[in-house]
Amino acid sequence: MLSVIVIGASIAKNELESINTSSNLEDKDKKNYKFMEVDKNYLTENSINNFDTRLPIMMLDTHNQRLTKENTTWIDIALIEKDKSKSFHNFFDKPTFVSPATANLRGASSYTLFDKKQYRIKFYKEKMTNKEKEIDLFGMNKHSEWILNGPFLDKTLVRNKLVYDISKELFEWSPNAKYLELFVDGKYQGVYLAIESIDRSESRLNLNKFGLLSGQTAYILKRERLNSDNNPIDTYGKLQGYTSNQLYIEYPTKNRLTTVQKNWIEKDISKFERVLYSKDFLDKDEGYHKYIDMDNFVDYFILNEVVMNYDASLLSTYIYKDINDVLKLTVWDYNNCYDNFMGKEIKFDTFILKNGIWFDRLLKDRAFVDKVVKRYYELRQSNFTKENFLKMITSYNSELGASVDRNFKIWGYSFNLKLIGGNRDITSYEQANVQLYNAIDKRFKFLDENIEDLYQNCIN
Repeated sequence: MLSVIVIGASIAKNELESINTSSNLEDKDKKNYKFMEVDKNYLTENSINNFDTRLPIMMLDTHNQRLTKENTTWIDIALIEKDKSKSFHNFFDKPTFVSPATANLRGASSYTLFDKKQYRIKFYKEKMTNKEKEIDLFGMNKHSEWILNGPFLDKTLVRNKLVYDISKELFEWSPNAKYLELFVDGKYQGVYLAIESIDRSESRLNLNKFGLLSGQTAYILKRERLNSDNNPIDTYGKLQGYTSNQLYIEYPTKNRLTTVQKNWIEKDISKFERVLYSKDFLDKDEGYHKYIDMDNFVDYFILNEVVMNYDASLLSTYIYKDINDVLKLTVWDYNNCYDNFMGKEIKFDTFILKNGIWFDRLLKDRAFVDKVVKRYYELRQSNFTKENFLKMITSYNSELGASVDRNFKIWGYSFNLKLIGGNRDITSYEQANVQLYNAIDKRFKFLDENIEDLYQNCIN
């Protein structure tokens, strides 16, 4: 049975029946609707006296269940989106959409170190079934599953949004992301990003759904810490000590992955790595280049160098391949980019990926570096400029509006935490923005002056 979540005030019966619920209830069940009220005392205690917002509002009603990382929990979700006839909306406006869903916590360092929780949600037509409900959440492409990312380390609230939007120019697919304000069980949780999860579907990574009897299949892999996920594979690079951390199979999913498919994927990556780490990796006919999308890898390298993503190729790294295609990369998780890395200061005058997994070999090839240098100069003549990046950030700040102040009424104590280390910890939202602007400027200056230094590492 679906629980409708109503925010802030009671709703008349005729209004209740007009709410766009995603499952039909019998008349006898309507009397059992439960109403969740926003905890106004919690808002008052945190000095939030005004809640007019331009951002969508999402309400998670867990029915006071404890969410975990390991298991999904049935919940209900209500959305409130702005009426086109009004400039703002509020939490006591009528929901525009209500649905049953599942939720669980997610994240690595964010899960263990940050108070602001990260969520994975999936919409369903009915509870306790496998009938997923695809929706165009906040205007994004239809799907049932989404990530709710709550910026905590990133005090500007814009790093992930900025990089995902930049990536649209570079890759055949990268995640869409939309801002929202989140309530969980009536309590305000601040600003979040709803992000498309990395998944095989027509609206995301549009890979072949069906494999072959040989085990050959389209696949999506994730590189993460050891023992952090299901379906790990031990490839040639790992076994020989050339690569670190662990590759995990994300698609086919754990419930559908066969042993034959797992073995085929393991052998497929190993075949590439055997060539890449061999003395013949530059061979014009049988070298590494026949296994990867060179332009994709070049753009991935440039993007992650520009934004100083220390995790690139090491963690939160996604690789995918369609049947009879080559390896490609897509983007994920940039809250610690641009000199916002926890515990270690990343120097502006160094190449982040010079010793990265796989890239340590790619950068020894003059042909790869030629493509990097040429492409970098092309991008610098288009939208890869400090002015354009700052223009995008300004537009995000305008979109966020008063939600920034509300967010830090809840999470403002984090300005007093030593999360980054050294003298880089940010003590105010204004300082966070200045730090990001300066990082963008410094990084472009270094790359402009030194991009051709990459040739020094070439062996041909």
